[in-house]
Amino acid sequence: MKKIIVIIITLIVILTGCSDKKNSGNNTETAPLSNNQLSQSQSENTSQSANDTNSSTDSNMLDSIDTANSPFEKGYYDYQGTISNDMSIQMSIYPLGKDMVGSYFYESQRKEMNLKGKAGEKEIILYEYDETGKKTGIFKGTMNAVDKIEGTWTSTDNKKSYPFILSLKSNLPGVEYGKRYGVATGTTNDQDVENFVSKIQGYVINDNKEQLAKEIQYPITVKINDKATTIQNKDDFIKNYDKIFYPNYKQVMSNAFTKYMFANWKGIMFGTGSDNIWINEVTSTNGNPKLMITAINN
Repeated sequence: MKKIIVIIITLIVILTGCSDKKNSGNNTETAPLSNNQLSQSQSENTSQSANDTNSSTDSNMLDSIDTANSPFEKGYYDYQGTISNDMSIQMSIYPLGKDMVGSYFYESQRKEMNLKGKAGEKEIILYEYDETGKKTGIFKGTMNAVDKIEGTWTSTDNKKSYPFILSLKSNLPGVEYGKRYGVATGTTNDQDVENFVSKIQGYVINDNKEQLAKEIQYPITVKINDKATTIQNKDDFIKNYDKIFYPNYKQVMSNAFTKYMFANWKGIMFGTGSDNIWINEVTSTNGNPKLMITAINN
């Protein structure tokens, strides 16, 4: 009788242990997500779905554009215009293969954003990207010719939408992509040119006449009291600096943009209208090319 009782107790212990292990395994596999985990999972799924939808929409819009009849030819097209009628922008685009590439910036911020899209005979679509590569907006425009583009800028989340209008400011035909200043400089790359001009602008803003004097090729002709005057050397320039960079001229040069500058075989123009400075690549005394100021139109 005692043996039978022992056997029964042993079987009960074994069966109870198996049941616990089974329940424990099931709890591990079906443990419910916390509210935070569930929210994160739903957000990730929604975000992925939105990205997939946007990518598909973008692809469809671009595929619908026939680039064969695009009016843009090899070269840079520089525009000036507005978004929402009161936000001034500058834009530069280039037809690269079947794509349109380039960048733009708000004049108040001067921070560039990259552009990529396509252009057809009458329509153009350009997506904008920030410095991290994130898509932040889209320009959808129409045109009868390359000299004027107008349409709508929309944020990628579709929460903001504004009209835009662009007018062609200048064109650098035939130049290679990434070498907009190549027509004026033989060896200096675009970024070095713009860095040099930014340095010159800094000297003007801070009235650093001594450093500015070192960046000029002499002799150079300027206006002093509305009369053409030849400046022979650095000392002569420093002595007449305040008459050359008088308040109005200094203000124009201080506010001028150091990107998307006009260039031709004569050099690179930095400034606005008739108030400008011209930059050229000059062979220095050691035989190496160097960027220098070759004209001051004040």
